[in-house]
Amino acid sequence: MELIEWKAEYSVGHPELDKQHQGLVKLINMLTRETASGGMIAYIFDELDHYVKEHFRFEEKLLRQADFDDFNAHKAQHRVFEQWLRAVRQSFSVGGLSAPLLAESVNAYLRGWLINHILKSDMEYKTLLSNAR
Repeated sequence: MELIEWKAEYSVGHPELDKQHQGLVKLINMLTRETASGGMIAYIFDELDHYVKEHFRFEEKLLRQADFDDFNAHKAQHRVFEQWLRAVRQSFSVGGLSAPLLAESVNAYLRGWLINHILKSDMEYKTLLSNAR
């Protein structure tokens, strides 16, 4: 898989959210480089845990304050990601999948999340947050 290069059109118009999203892109790229060996998967999971705790809460706080119309649906997408992360971590800890196969699966999911959540769902609040600042 190709590495992802951050582009201006990925910006949601909020510097801190963009910085956090860039951090996810870095994790995806790190995982892409390590997929063959799976050597970084435990580290990636730890970083994803941190990302989820920090980013989702920060974003949800901003959206709540801005009275985002689709707040509940957006929050529900975050909860689905958290459930996925718990399940995949559990699978990794019990050895349900080989590390390289798991790394490849995680990479594919994160790329899908980037495309379907950040580049679509998050863009729905771009104008609202830009106007609120």
